[in-house]
Amino acid sequence: MPAIWKSAISERTGPGLRSIADGMIVAVALTAGLYFGGDILEPLAIAALLAFILSPAIRFLRDRGVWRTPSTLVAVALAVAVLAALSSTIAIQIGQLAEDLPKYEGNLRTKIRSFGGGALTSGVFERASGTLKDLQKEIGNAVPSGNAGNIGANDKPLVVEVHQPKSGGLEAIANFARPLLSPLTTTALTVLFLMFILFQREDIRDRLLRLAGTADLHRSTEALDDAATRLSRYFLMQTLLNVGFGIVIGTGLTLIGIPNATLWGILAGLMRFVPYVGTAISVFFPLLLAAAVDPGWTMVLATAALFGVTEPIAGQVIEPILYGQHTGLSPVAILVASMFWALLWGPIGLLLATPLTVCVVVLGRHIEALEFIDVLLGDEPALEPEQSFYQRLLANDATEAADQAEALLKQHALSYYYDDVPMKALALAQTDAATGKLSREKQLSIKNTMDTFIEDLDDYDDVDPTLDVPKHEGDAKDERADSAKSAGASVLCVPCRSPLDEAAAGMARQLMEKNGLTATVRSLEEVTSSRLSTADGTSKLICLSYFGAVANPVHVRFLVRRLKRRMPDAIFIAGFWMLAGDAAKSETWRTSVGADFAATSLAEAVAICAREAEKLSSAAETDRSGVGAAARASGEDATAVADAVGIAALGAA
Repeated sequence: MPAIWKSAISERTGPGLRSIADGMIVAVALTAGLYFGGDILEPLAIAALLAFILSPAIRFLRDRGVWRTPSTLVAVALAVAVLAALSSTIAIQIGQLAEDLPKYEGNLRTKIRSFGGGALTSGVFERASGTLKDLQKEIGNAVPSGNAGNIGANDKPLVVEVHQPKSGGLEAIANFARPLLSPLTTTALTVLFLMFILFQREDIRDRLLRLAGTADLHRSTEALDDAATRLSRYFLMQTLLNVGFGIVIGTGLTLIGIPNATLWGILAGLMRFVPYVGTAISVFFPLLLAAAVDPGWTMVLATAALFGVTEPIAGQVIEPILYGQHTGLSPVAILVASMFWALLWGPIGLLLATPLTVCVVVLGRHIEALEFIDVLLGDEPALEPEQSFYQRLLANDATEAADQAEALLKQHALSYYYDDVPMKALALAQTDAATGKLSREKQLSIKNTMDTFIEDLDDYDDVDPTLDVPKHEGDAKDERADSAKSAGASVLCVPCRSPLDEAAAGMARQLMEKNGLTATVRSLEEVTSSRLSTADGTSKLICLSYFGAVANPVHVRFLVRRLKRRMPDAIFIAGFWMLAGDAAKSETWRTSVGADFAATSLAEAVAICAREAEKLSSAAETDRSGVGAAARASGEDATAVADAVGIAALGAA
C-alpha cells in the first residue's frame, strides 16, 4: 500500500479506531494460535494448573528439610500416579458399563412407553430400534452391486462374507498402540511441561516481572508472589473439595445401588470444575441409568435427592469456608469463558475454562497492561459506588439508587453512607458543572431526584446497624433533643449557590432530624428575600451548604454577611463539601467567609450542630434557673415584710 494511502487512512480513522482495529487483529491472532496450537497448549495449560496445585505440597516438603529436586520429583510422581489410577479406573468402569447396558433395555423401554401415555413415544422407540437392527443386518448380508443384474426373480441371493486378513505381530501391536498414541503423547508433554514449570519457577517469575516492568520491582514482586500464593491455595482447595464431592457422590450411589458408581463419582468430581452446568451434566447419566436399572422410581428419586442435598452443601456452606464465596469472575464471564474454551479445545477446554480464566483475571489485577481483562471479566463492580450513584442521578432513577443504598445501609449508618456515596456523587456532578458539562436544568433534575431518594430513605435511623445501642443512650439523646427544641435551637439549612448545594442541604436536614434536632431547608432565593418566615428568622444555628472548589468562596462570604444583618445572634456552620479531609483549607475558608465553624462532611456538620444546640440548651436552662431564683428571692422578701408588719400590728394591739 502506498505511503500516501496509509497517511490518508490514518487521518480518517484516528487513533481510537486504529487501536480498536489493532486489538481485534491481536485477538483473532491469539484465538487462531490457541485453536491450531491446541495439541501443544492443552498439555501446557494442564501442567500450569497442576503446578499451582502441587506448589503447596512442594513447599510443605521443603519446610521439612527436603531438598528442592527430591520434593519436586516426589510431588510429580504422586500426581502422575493419581492420574494413571484415575484413567485406568475410568477405562475399566466404561468397559463394564458397555457390557451391562443391554440388560437394562427392557426397563428403559417400559419407562419410555409410560412417559408418553400413548402410541407416539412407543412407536418412536420401536422404529428407532428396528432401524438399528435392519442396518446391522444389511451390513452383515450386503449384496455386491456388480451381481445385482444377474439375479433372477426366482434366484436366491449369493451370500458373500468378507474376512480381514490376519495381522502380523508388528501390525497387531501397531493397531493396538495407535488409539493410545494421542493420550500417551499428551500425558508425556504434560509431565514434561510440569517438570519444567516447577524447576524453573523463579526464572518464569523474573520474565513476567520484566514484562510487567521493572520501575517498581518490589511492588511487582509482591504482587506476583501474592497472586501465585492465592491461585495455589484456590486451586488446591477447589481440587480437594471436588475430590470430596466425588467420593460422597460415589459412596451415595453405591448405597443406592446404581451400577458403576465409581465412574459417576469421578465424573461428578471432574464436572464440578465446570460452573453452573457441571453438576447438571454429572447428574444426568446416573439418573438415566437409575431409570434403566430400577423397574420403579425409587432409585431415580434417591439419586436426585443425593445430588440435590450434596451440591448446595458443597457450594453454599463448604466453599465459602475454604476459599470464599466467589471465584473472582462475573457470572457472564464464566459462561462466556466456558463456551470459548469449549469451542477451542472441546471437553478439556470446558474443564479448564474457569481455572484458566481465573489465572488471566488475577494477572490483570496485578499487571497494569492487562488491567482491561480484570475490568471485563472480574466480579468487581465496573463503577465505583459514587460513580454508579451519579449515573442513577443522571438517569433520574431514584428507585434504583435507593435499592443500591439499602444494601450498604445494612452495614453502615445513614450519615456514613451519605458522606461515602451520595456526597461524592454530587462532587462528581459539581466537577462536571464547573467544566460546563452539566447544565442548570440537569442540576435541577438531579436535585429533584435526590429529594425523592432522600424521602425513600426516611425510614432508616442514623445508627450503625452492626452495633447494639443501649436504650438509655437513645433516651438521653431524646432528652437532649427536647431541651434543644425548648431552647429554640432549630437549624436552618441554606444552599449557597446551586441545586447541588440544595440537594446536600436536604440530606443534612434529614440527618439533623434523625439526631433529634429541628431543621428546615430554605432556598437561596427565600433566604435572601423578604419571604423568610419569622420562625426561620429566629433560628439560632445556620448550616450553609456549598459545593465549590474556587480559591475564594465569595458566594458564601456575601451570604454570611447578609444573614448576619438579619440574624446577628445566629451561629454559622459553613459546609465546604469539596474539601473533604482537608482540615487546613477548610479552616482558611471559614476565616475568609466569617463563619463560626466549618465542616467538610455531613456527619461533622451534624455533630457541630448537635453540640452547639446542647450548649444553647444549657445556657437557656441556666437563664431559667436564674430567673426562678430571683423570683423566689423576691417572694421570700415580701413574706418577711408581711410578717414584720403583722408582728408590729399585734404588738400595738
